[in-house]
Amino acid sequence: MQVTDLLLENPNLNSTHLFRADILYDSAHVLKTTLEKEVQLQWREDGPATERVVVDTESPPMSIPRFDGFEHRRWVLRKLIPRKPQLDHPLEQVCHIYEILNSSRWKAGHLVVYTPVVESESDVPWYHPPVKALAYLYQQEETGASLSVHFLPFYTSPDLVASRLHRTLISLLRTLIRLAKHPAPEPSASKRETTDSVWPSALTTAPSALKDTILPQHIVQDTYSRLKQTYASDLMGRWVEKTEPSKHVFEDLSIAAFLIEIWSRMYTKDDFPGFVDIACGNGVLVYILIQEGYHGSGFDARRRKTWDVLGIDECLEEKICIPQPFMDALQASGEQVLPGTTVHSGIFKPGTFIISNHADELTPWTPILAAVSCPGSPLPFLAIPCCSHAMSGAKHRYSAKDFQSAPTSVNDGEQQSATGDLKALRAAKARAATHADEKSMYACLTRKVVAIAEEVGFDVEMTLMRIPSTRNIGIVGNRKKVSMRPRTLDSKFQTLSVAGTEKHVIAVDQLLERECTISGGVLAAAKTWVERAQKIQTGRGRGKVNLGGGGGKRMQT
Repeated sequence: MQVTDLLLENPNLNSTHLFRADILYDSAHVLKTTLEKEVQLQWREDGPATERVVVDTESPPMSIPRFDGFEHRRWVLRKLIPRKPQLDHPLEQVCHIYEILNSSRWKAGHLVVYTPVVESESDVPWYHPPVKALAYLYQQEETGASLSVHFLPFYTSPDLVASRLHRTLISLLRTLIRLAKHPAPEPSASKRETTDSVWPSALTTAPSALKDTILPQHIVQDTYSRLKQTYASDLMGRWVEKTEPSKHVFEDLSIAAFLIEIWSRMYTKDDFPGFVDIACGNGVLVYILIQEGYHGSGFDARRRKTWDVLGIDECLEEKICIPQPFMDALQASGEQVLPGTTVHSGIFKPGTFIISNHADELTPWTPILAAVSCPGSPLPFLAIPCCSHAMSGAKHRYSAKDFQSAPTSVNDGEQQSATGDLKALRAAKARAATHADEKSMYACLTRKVVAIAEEVGFDVEMTLMRIPSTRNIGIVGNRKKVSMRPRTLDSKFQTLSVAGTEKHVIAVDQLLERECTISGGVLAAAKTWVERAQKIQTGRGRGKVNLGGGGGKRMQT
């Protein structure tokens, strides 16, 4: 029954042509409707939307089928949402759940019947089997159990099970069995209740705890579908890098959809303060956001070929970022700061929304730059960590002791096999790849960034980004504080008292002193940062430093 609930919300596990299913009604109130999800995440403040169809709770859209020996327990109305709405239309489906009763042979069992709301076979979209109804039957007895799939055809013919339908039915069975071997958490347990409290740095990075914690899934995916139809073909057609275009384009479209929807709740139409994409890479994300009407810019240490074809030269700049605290330390010691090179101090205008997408060396700096840019009112940001670096820019792997309130890992008592067991090694790699290992490099880096943000006074949230990348945890800072600000221009960027501002400055200084200890202090860390930046300037055209070498984003300072 856990798998049944999982598949009711996630038909994409059975078909790659589907995005999701929007639950319109659940008679048992186990699965949340789209409206309930919006209310839970405070997406709606005005209660139920008047334009929504109110489901008659007394009776489903279609009569309830009756089966001898089964008792009807629950019904669910859902809408299947296709990935390509320009090709396939959504489909409403009624799902009935039964329990076996008074059987002399079967100890227990369930029947789940899916019925598409259509009038004829021609109304059934490609992604749904061409049948009137489909059913899973699970029967359990003392000596064993059976799982079978059943269907009701539209027409009686000699060849009831066509080749494609046969493959589909077998695939449905295999998927259910595979999922049943590793039951998913209960839907209510996999979601963190939304509260006004900050996210602690000890929060788990397991995907089941981070899915759709900030925005409802259907809101982001609908916007992503629109952006994909508008920009994907054009961007991939103009792609000039040697890297695979689809991965980069779809990833940036997904991030843009998330940002557009989160900004719609943070700002009114006319008071958007602007954004900056630090280590913007190919600049596609900046391009999409500008095309959508948001003003902002991006910069990176190296110019990309894509910049020449996007047509937004005034919004993309080739600059080396040397954070202002490092600039101050270098200037106080009489050191020159990359003469002849365009340098950015990481100080941005009040209110600017910082985007830090796989920014590598700048990832742990993101909340610090947001704080020092406007100490009295730290800037909001979205950070998506990738590679792990220390404050000096040198590669560094964080551990649980590097952040406060480190949780006890579920694997703490698990010892590595002395013989190097291959199965155990594969299991460990699988846990790390899915962020289930709380001691993995990526989990520790993510929680370190959260800890830094919390230390300098940020309201922090984490969510799983729906992007084609294994580095897919988004850290959002100060979203709620910005959303609660007054909307008048005079008070939009309120600052704290002088004492409060000084408190933030002191907190940042103390944090940097501590974090730079492993590099020999703030000045030594600043020198290391500059040395690494100089290599970018002198190392062009060599190996993986450039995109042409297949290195992607390297040294994103």
